[in-house]
Amino acid sequence: MDDITARIIEFYATPPPPDLPRVTGLEIRERWAMTASFLNQDGPDRKVERGVEVATRRGEALTVDLYPADGVGPHPGVLFIHGGSWVAGSPLTHDKLAQRLAERGYSVVSVDYALAPEHKHPEGLDDCVLAADWLKAEAEGLGIDPGRLAIMGDSAGGNLAAATLHRLLERDGATPFQAAVLPYGVYDFPAMLELPDDAPFVNGRIFVWQVEDYLGVAPDDPKLASPAVSPRFSPHLASYPPVFMTAGTRDPLLQQSLDFAESLRAAGVETEVLVCEEATHAFLQIEEVAAAAEGLEAVVAFLGRNLGS
Repeated sequence: MDDITARIIEFYATPPPPDLPRVTGLEIRERWAMTASFLNQDGPDRKVERGVEVATRRGEALTVDLYPADGVGPHPGVLFIHGGSWVAGSPLTHDKLAQRLAERGYSVVSVDYALAPEHKHPEGLDDCVLAADWLKAEAEGLGIDPGRLAIMGDSAGGNLAAATLHRLLERDGATPFQAAVLPYGVYDFPAMLELPDDAPFVNGRIFVWQVEDYLGVAPDDPKLASPAVSPRFSPHLASYPPVFMTAGTRDPLLQQSLDFAESLRAAGVETEVLVCEEATHAFLQIEEVAAAAEGLEAVVAFLGRNLGS
């Protein structure tokens, strides 16, 4: 393992210094772009169609990147919503992971949603719902089977993916998705504020900054428990599709997945959770660790069971 990868893992495995000054969303965005550019090196050399416009909102274009599967379709499709603490990331930061899914026969539509702090909630979530609507309408023209769709998001993207399901169910009573893949996501904002100071990479004090950047409210605002922010509290959980989650034992967000799984199962939703020993946050993008391959294989197996290949 090279030194840069080791430092990335160390960051995710180490508690933040108690005297760490306020880090802005724009600073996180710059740092994550640099980290992700390293993690995306040596990825597959596959066809990608970048910046496909799907809608105009707030006077600006909403775009997606398209990663087609090989061969003649229609293929199963995945709407991918990247992570990045709601303030960072893009389809490019998760390029290799999207490529890996396309390699395995899934056409991926990766959403370039609006980021906080410039675009606070619900603008990023609104974009994800727009992208879901567009994929449903345009799937056949993209060589994607509209009857075999999944939604996937990691970390903050897992939050947005789960919240997208809530919003679609609230609006339509149904979603076009037959499966949801939610690696190491956030589903309960109030619980995140209770993370202890010695939690790796994020604790309750630091999560307050993310609340301020993403929501623009104080941490005691009732909005934190609303289902569009904390989808664990959605009244529509019983109508969610089968859900797969994974997180590592060195990730403070593991409990978020375990608790959300408990709520989903109580609502009657088929739910799987893969706990990867010794894995940190973001491990699916750190291919040098064993959990990355284990997690990807589990994701593909879950998609195969629910969508076919």
